[in-house]
Amino acid sequence: MRKWFWLLFLFVGTTYAQAEPLTAENIDIVEGVGDFGQPTLSAVGEIVNASADSAFANLSITAQAYDVGGTLVGEGVGFLVNQCDVGLPFDFALQPDSRQTFAAPLELFEVDAEIERVEVLIDGETVEPVALMPDVEGITRLSDQEIASVEWDAEGQSFLFGVGCRADLFTEWEWSRYDVAEAEITPETHPRAALVTEDLAQRLGLDALFFARSMLTYAPGGDRLVFQDEINDLLTAAPEGRFQRLLFNDQHNRTLQGVHWLPEERFLAYYFGAYGDPVLYYTATAEGQRISPQLDGNPESEIVPGASADGRRIVFAGTVEDERGYFLYVTSNNFIELLFQAEPPGNNYPPPIPLVDPESDLVNRVYTALDMDGENRLVCFNRDTGDLHDLAPLPLDLQPDDRAEWWIAPDEQTIALGVTGANGGLWLIDLAALPSCE
Repeated sequence: MRKWFWLLFLFVGTTYAQAEPLTAENIDIVEGVGDFGQPTLSAVGEIVNASADSAFANLSITAQAYDVGGTLVGEGVGFLVNQCDVGLPFDFALQPDSRQTFAAPLELFEVDAEIERVEVLIDGETVEPVALMPDVEGITRLSDQEIASVEWDAEGQSFLFGVGCRADLFTEWEWSRYDVAEAEITPETHPRAALVTEDLAQRLGLDALFFARSMLTYAPGGDRLVFQDEINDLLTAAPEGRFQRLLFNDQHNRTLQGVHWLPEERFLAYYFGAYGDPVLYYTATAEGQRISPQLDGNPESEIVPGASADGRRIVFAGTVEDERGYFLYVTSNNFIELLFQAEPPGNNYPPPIPLVDPESDLVNRVYTALDMDGENRLVCFNRDTGDLHDLAPLPLDLQPDDRAEWWIAPDEQTIALGVTGANGGLWLIDLAALPSCE
């Protein structure tokens, strides 16, 4: 069955809502530059499915632009996209009580036409909804938006999370704070956002284009930043961009995919080209001190690796001397040990979380995500006993362009899982409520 829904939006903030299950919200006109340098206009917004029991597939979206006199001055065909403006798979279905971003490039009939309102026509086919992951004690969904990053506070009582495209500067994301005790989400401005200015870009020696792709990130709770320059060298600097220190300069032909912060301003930076490519990485501090060797000095990984809090112990996955699985790698002496045999799921899965016993100062637990017979599971490897414990299902349904990452709280009892893509979201994992790793 197919239905048509007409939606009307005025660009003075007034929205004419419909009673139908499909609506469009937060509509805006965005200026851009085309492939050949020509100016472009697009209508962007969100398609919302307010139905409680019906999903909609094969969505097509038509945007029609009118001037103040009601004359049609432009139109365009829209499509659903993720936060990075990448089109969604053709088999995507908008589930009940959910929303998804769309973009509709507009073609104006007259160059000097002025748009006063846009009408959006949505064509959708009703389909059976896909069942969400059943409720699991200890795993709570907090948001269905695409999560770019999470920053725990020092006490572990709350964390900031940013919604947006991971490739954008963090100032482009929408930030909120989640209070664990109160189970409340409150919009909040990132505490470092005011520092990201044209003056900062100039101090870092970057023009607007390279500044936008610099992957600039501040150490949570610290006083240093990390960024890549126009030739992909990685540098650190003071918050205002002064006192820069070159960290590594062998990444000119590499693609920085992310910087995962560890305690005390340590971090793991990881590089790969595309889904399925091997992952290269290193660990260092925001002060510019190297913890691991440079990219080519560390074992390649088929997943994004995870590092211990001190950055010296890394868990990666792949094949080493004909053994395939997950390995512990100590950066200071090149020690490598097979932890357990398993097929690595891909470089878009969350990295392992190695935990160190405070008494022995040895890695004794590793939490990670595995694809087990077609189902994504949270597992824990007990290095003391050599046992791999299956703890719970994970809400991961990743396309190649999607990414999942997680961040463990300072007390190592709670994990915030963030996922991008059409099936993205934010989940809180209470390890104490799951089966033991003993």
